[in-house]
Order: sequence, then structure tokens, then C-alpha cells
Amino acid sequence: MNPDTETRRFYGWWLLFFLWAIYTLPIGFSFYSPVVLAPYMIQDLGWSRGEIMVGVTAIMLIFGVASPLTAWMISRIGARRTIVVGGSIAALSAFLISRLGHIYPLFVSLGVVLGLGISMSAMIPVQTVAIAWFHTRRALALGLVLGGGAVGGFLAPQLINWVVLRADGNWRIGFLLITIASIASAVLGLVGVRNRPGDIGQHPDGVSPEAHSETMEGRQAAARTYRTQEEWTVREALRTPALWLLILAVTGTFYMWQIIVTQGPLHLQDRGFEPAMSAFLYSLAIGLSIVGRFTIAGLGDRIEPRVLFATGSLCVFTGGVLFWFVSPEAIWTAYLYPLLAGFGFGAAYVCIPTITGNYWGPEAFPGISGLVSPIAMLIQGSAAPLAGFFYDRQGTYFTILIISWVAVAVGFTAMLFCRPPKRTESP
Repeated sequence: MNPDTETRRFYGWWLLFFLWAIYTLPIGFSFYSPVVLAPYMIQDLGWSRGEIMVGVTAIMLIFGVASPLTAWMISRIGARRTIVVGGSIAALSAFLISRLGHIYPLFVSLGVVLGLGISMSAMIPVQTVAIAWFHTRRALALGLVLGGGAVGGFLAPQLINWVVLRADGNWRIGFLLITIASIASAVLGLVGVRNRPGDIGQHPDGVSPEAHSETMEGRQAAARTYRTQEEWTVREALRTPALWLLILAVTGTFYMWQIIVTQGPLHLQDRGFEPAMSAFLYSLAIGLSIVGRFTIAGLGDRIEPRVLFATGSLCVFTGGVLFWFVSPEAIWTAYLYPLLAGFGFGAAYVCIPTITGNYWGPEAFPGISGLVSPIAMLIQGSAAPLAGFFYDRQGTYFTILIISWVAVAVGFTAMLFCRPPKRTESP
């Protein structure tokens, strides 16, 4: 087959649309939207904020903690079937919550199951497929696909809130919408996803082996960033300093982001903003992460992702400092902090799978992601309760902000030293 013909017929570009939708639906509806249903559930069921947040937090934590199981599923049955299984689990869980959620133990238990379904249907399997299909344009593919998470996170909660308001606060309809979105994600995975180009007789980037040697110089010119030419194992990756520096960079940078996101509405009201304005600025930070994600899509194949990640960390740090000084009297800080923090988070988020795929290859990617994600999520998960503890004791967020500033500074430094790994022989 002529390489130009294969490129024109390359299924990977169509695949990106399916991956974008598959990622957008569970992240937007299942991951971000339950928070907006919490006030309606509190009013209807009489639960406290602490009680309702146990279930909501369970969804978020299990989403990360279940990553090793998701990676194992991908290695056993492939990413496509894992997406279908995960979407089905999420749909069943959300439907049962809409029917049985008034029983508190069942609500918490089903929240855990919903988090498991999101993990299997979204982040790791979608990233695994994108990395397998794209080599030279890997950052572009990941940036476009993962941009859907920010789009979904900005639009889906507003849609669900709009529907529930017009249903007189019937929160069960919200979970039914999550059910429908989860089913749609599973169907799209079944219909549109192919695990590897070889499954349909194609090749990464649409370049055939016959043209590989002829186009190698061109591909190296197009791919100006490091790409490993070896197939790593997870065990080999664990022996490289780069992996641990990556984990340190992710946990440090995202710790600051968690403080900004989880404490934003409360802190802004403490500083004198009206509740409506506080909610808008909270959504603005998430929405502006789209810019960071798409920026990596445009630059991540030309500039080393570790440099872009470090730049994102610096933006998050600066946004975190402005977050402390924000006030209605200096309204520019209220708009600049979500711009910097949101952009920095979005950029760093897309750089994680890009760096992982570039440094250790597509074969090791699911296993490495299954290791990084739970470590990072468990540490990030401590941010919100620790912030509340310090505020209850001191009446201010200053102490936790100092901790988060140090954390993101450590993450920035770690990423600067996170250079491509070199394989070492087993002892």
C-alpha cells in the first residue's frame, strides 16, 4: 500500500473522535456531576454535608485507587473491552443510586462501584489506545482527547443542574442522566475503539513498515521530542529515577490544584465575594484548563513535555499565591488566579501520559499509569480534609497554602530533573 494512501485512510483520526466522546461522557457526567446533586440530596434525605461528601469522595478516590485493577484488565482483555465493562458498571451503579440512594450504606457502596466504573471506562484505557495509535503526533492526540474532560467537566454539571432544577429538585433524574451517559460511553467503545492499529491492518501514525526507513528522517524531524525506541517493562521502569521524579512532580503540582478546587468557593466567600461569583470563578478554573490541554496538543510534539509540565507547575504555583491574596478590591486577582491555575493544571495533566508513553513506551504505559495514579490520588485526597482541619483550628487557610506552595515547588523542581531514562541491566 502507498504510504500516502494509508495516511489518508488512517483510522486513528476517526478513533480520536470516539476516544474524545468516551472520555468526555464519564468524566463530565459521572466524575464531576455528583457534586452538584449533593445539595438536592441533602435537602431531600436530611443527610449532613459530611455524610454526603463521604459518598462523593468515594467516587473520586476509587477512580484513582482502582487504576491497578484497570491496568490489569487492559492487559487481560484489552482497552476496548475494559471500556465497555467500565461503562456498564458505571451505568448500573448510577441507576441503582437513583432507585436505592435513600439508603445511606447503599449510597456509599454504590458510590465506590461508580468510581470503579469510571476508572475502567475513562482515563487509562483511553490514553492507552491513543498512545498505541500515535507515535509522532502523540501529544496532539492526547491533548485533543483529554480536552474532553475539561469540556465535560464544565458543561455536564450545568446541564444536570438545569434539568434537576426544572424537575423540582428531583436528584434521581440527575443519576438517570449519568446512567444514560455511561451507557453511551460503553456503546461508543464497543463500536468505535480498536486497541491497536494492527487489529485492522494499519500502523501507528498511518506509516507502513515499507515506508518506515524512507520516512525515518522526516519522522525524527517532526517528532522533535524524545521517544523511546525500546519496549520497557513496569519492573524496569521502577528502577529508573525518572519514574519517581514523575510521581513526585504529579503529586506536588496537583496537591496545590486540589486546594484551589476544593476550597475555592468557601475561600472566595471568606474574602468577600458573593456566592454566585464564587461559583463562577470555581467553574472558570476548571473551564480554563481546556486551554492548557489544547496548548499541549499543539506544542507537546515540538517541545519536551517535561519542560511544558514544569511551566504548568509554575503557573499553578503563581495561581496558588494569587489565590491567597484574591479580593473584590483587587478584582484582577480573581480572574488571573483561575487563568494561571487552570491553564497550568490542564497543561500538566496532558503531559503525564505523554511523558509516560514517550519515556517507557506503549506496552508499559497501562502498568505505569496504574502505579502513578493511586499514589497521586491518595496524596491529593488528603488535601481537602487537611485544609478543613487547619481552617477549623486556625480560622484561615494560610498554613495549608504554605504546605501546598512547598509541594508544588518540589513538583516543579522534580520535573526539571525528570530526564529520559536509560535502561540498566538487572543485578
